Amino acid sequence: MKKRSILVLLVLTVFLFSGFPLFAGGSQDKGEAEEMRFAFMVHDLGNPFWATQAKGASEMADELGVKLTVIDLQVDPAKEINTWENLITGGVDGIIISCVDEVASMEYCKKAQAAGIKVMAAVHPLSGADGSLGNDEYHYGFIEGAEAGKFITEKLGGKAKFALLAADCTPFVIPRTDGIRDGILSEAPKAECVGRQDAFQTDVGMAVTESLLQAHPDLAVIACLNDDGALGAYEAMTAAGKDPAVTWISGTDGIAQALKLIAEGGMYKASVSMAPYASGRTEMEVLYKMVTGAPVVPHQKIDNEVITIANVDKFLN
Repeated sequence: MKKRSILVLLVLTVFLFSGFPLFAGGSQDKGEAEEMRFAFMVHDLGNPFWATQAKGASEMADELGVKLTVIDLQVDPAKEINTWENLITGGVDGIIISCVDEVASMEYCKKAQAAGIKVMAAVHPLSGADGSLGNDEYHYGFIEGAEAGKFITEKLGGKAKFALLAADCTPFVIPRTDGIRDGILSEAPKAECVGRQDAFQTDVGMAVTESLLQAHPDLAVIACLNDDGALGAYEAMTAAGKDPAVTWISGTDGIAQALKLIAEGGMYKASVSMAPYASGRTEMEVLYKMVTGAPVVPHQKIDNEVITIANVDKFLN
């Protein structure tokens, strides 16, 4: 009886160990064994552009069956580093990031990749990332500026004063404001730039514009790095009683508030599309394909299009 018990025990032991890989998932695809986990480190969820990007990425993640965690970096380099460390330790499968500090992130990108995590750069560049959806910043600004320059030539006799609301504190977007300036001067070479100041938030855009108007009451054109700052400029110019027929305000990103104002036909006359919702979906799809090994072009560019009253309906619908 004792020998039989030992024999049964041995048989059960062999059975369990021979079957272990099937239960442990040792030979299963990770995507089949458990839900994939991605994270999206967003530059600033307080900015409508990034909030829309996150929405696009989140809805695509739902369609793909991926668990996506969105983290608001709040334009804080220290929070960016801390988040990198937490995500790497937590062992997510993929990371999308709109960098606050590219130089610091490059080191953590390498650490993530060494841990088997794929990294996707969202709009903001990140050297060494596995994939990216990038934007030609100079071109993005130039096509906005060219529209403003045409307005100056056609409506203001080519000699108007203009100001630029920028974000020169963030090096990689400096070419965008350079492009806006060059675009204006390409169409209105006699136009005069009377100011270039950082103002990429609505409240700051309003305050900077109020200050500019005190120094230059005849300021007619304000071309902005983004729609957030431009909305502040719009409020200040409206409060100053500017005539919409001879006043130009423009931005980039094509956010909802800007599109509504463009459609009204007032002084807010243009934006440039970076298709934030579609961009978020694309970033998620590219990352998913990289993680699962599906064929994909890892590094892609965003198509930009100027939005005016002539085509705004396409973007509102």
